[in-house]
Amino acid sequence: MRRLAAAVLASGCSFHLEPAAPIVTSGDAPSPGLDAPPLDAPPDGPPPAPLAMAGARWLLPCTTGDLGDFNCNCAGSPIVQQVTLTGRSSDHWMVAIHVRGVMEALAYGNGAATATGWYIGGDTNGDNADNLYELAISSPAAHYYLNNGTPTAQQSFAYDETENIVVDGDATITFTANGQDGLQWGNDDPTHRPFVISGITSPAQPYDGQFAVLDVLSATLM
Repeated sequence: MRRLAAAVLASGCSFHLEPAAPIVTSGDAPSPGLDAPPLDAPPDGPPPAPLAMAGARWLLPCTTGDLGDFNCNCAGSPIVQQVTLTGRSSDHWMVAIHVRGVMEALAYGNGAATATGWYIGGDTNGDNADNLYELAISSPAAHYYLNNGTPTAQQSFAYDETENIVVDGDATITFTANGQDGLQWGNDDPTHRPFVISGITSPAQPYDGQFAVLDVLSATLM
């Protein structure tokens, strides 16, 4: 749906997992956006399994400058990373996550949308041009998209999503970013100024491209 065709330049896109400092709770699952009291883990015990997700970043940098229509080249094939939790399969966690970033929109289908841009289940609804950003869980099997919305030319959108997901202690978490057609809208708001997401320092702001960052706010045994 973009005006310029270009070759795929995948080498510049990347994905990282970095340590973070989430809150871990026990008892009832917290409501999105609410802090919960910390759980004092044994000093010699391992951290709760879901904390391995903390610090995930999806990065789709521009690999060229503006191509003349507020777009640029990016990777046109999936960038996939996985982390397998080292907990017990019998442990079932309610995990509150916070996802922030700058992404172009994709109108997903055949699932369920939330008000924030989070999309539960479904697929790309036949859209093979706009960027997709996905988080998939092996157990219990589920997948989520980060950037639901109406595709809009010459701009991206700032997303700020707090959601609860269910994760088993030994689940494999798969993070996918895919530029699909090798082109993306740049980090441009409707006035063509770059978004700067307060509180995010990695990647440095403003970012030349699209990105998302995941923080774990809390993990609660169900």
